[in-house]
Amino acid sequence: MHPIPGRALAGGLLALSLVLGGCQSSPEITTPESPPFVFRSLDLRQKKADGQRDWDLSSPEARYNVRQRLVRARNPAGVLYRNNRPAFAIRAQSAMVFNDGELVILEGQVQLQQLQGQKVLISGDRLRWTPGQSLLVIEQRPQADDASSRIRSTTAQLRQDTQQLTLKGVVQLEQWTGKVNKQVVPTTVIRTGVADWNLGDGALKARGPVLGQRRDDQNTLQQLQASRLTGNTQKGFIDLIEPVQVRIPKRQGVLEALTTRWNFQKETLTSSEPFRARMEQSSLSGQNFRVNLKDTTVLVTGGCRLKQPGDQLDAERCLWNWSDDAVLAEGQVVLRRQANDQITRSQRLEGKVGKQGLVVFSAPGDKVRSQLSLEEGRPGPQKKRKPAPVSF
Repeated sequence: MHPIPGRALAGGLLALSLVLGGCQSSPEITTPESPPFVFRSLDLRQKKADGQRDWDLSSPEARYNVRQRLVRARNPAGVLYRNNRPAFAIRAQSAMVFNDGELVILEGQVQLQQLQGQKVLISGDRLRWTPGQSLLVIEQRPQADDASSRIRSTTAQLRQDTQQLTLKGVVQLEQWTGKVNKQVVPTTVIRTGVADWNLGDGALKARGPVLGQRRDDQNTLQQLQASRLTGNTQKGFIDLIEPVQVRIPKRQGVLEALTTRWNFQKETLTSSEPFRARMEQSSLSGQNFRVNLKDTTVLVTGGCRLKQPGDQLDAERCLWNWSDDAVLAEGQVVLRRQANDQITRSQRLEGKVGKQGLVVFSAPGDKVRSQLSLEEGRPGPQKKRKPAPVSF
């Protein structure tokens, strides 16, 4: 075995453990024309200045050029440490180690597997690693996967010391719901500007504009816009920062809201701020809302107001199911119709969305009070007038 002297690096000492694959010339008499050393195994170990472990890298076969101080390794694998504990496992198809570890280039199915926390897997085709700066840059097709989501970008860089992952270029967040199968089209796709994701505590923030699309179980398309986003993937939520707009083209529906929280674990969208929405000829407003994407329902509390040509409904609480078009209004319900100045009061009205987004209500099994104002007609025998249907 011919040990090759290590080199003191900024922040630590690189130790090389090499096993020769056959008799070769010694480093002192190697010439430019001489073939490189070929080793049956290669082990590189780096420590920080304070003695803590920084990273290890090994290979079943490597070639070392003494004059260029260049190692070429096959199927390298290793471990990156943080606070003297394993943080990431790293592997690739090939590696080039320059200047005894100042720069490492990994190529071919590069993988960085987080060993703690969310167990995020970062992958790509080419990685440029500068150990002295604790910086790893994935230059080709980077993506990061956790249990139910994936982030893609043009380039990505990871700080080994802080576990901060920065994604640049075209950044795309893909989210799956239910039984996750990443071989199928994701349920939700969101595109943003530059994004920062801390793999240690899960904090996520991204510049805008934020543009997204989602399809429910009935393949209904929902389109999303926001100025930017923040959130935490460990806690399972993303905050869409105002102004927020959600469109359902099939229904000609538009929701305009302030900051809205998307809980992708519970599959809900919630906001405690006033909002307004339109669907064909109807409009809806309130003090807050909760959208349950799994149950396809929208719940409005704190002053629900539903309008359409000639009519207005006010209630404490409204619930709309966009799958079966059922509508429910509860609590101090007041329905005003311009026709005959009719006012209907009830504690509960049920309805159905019909043509052109108009809603027809009824009050089965509940007391309803209606007030009508009838115009005076010409003198003559009066006929009984049938009460107008409670429609909206």
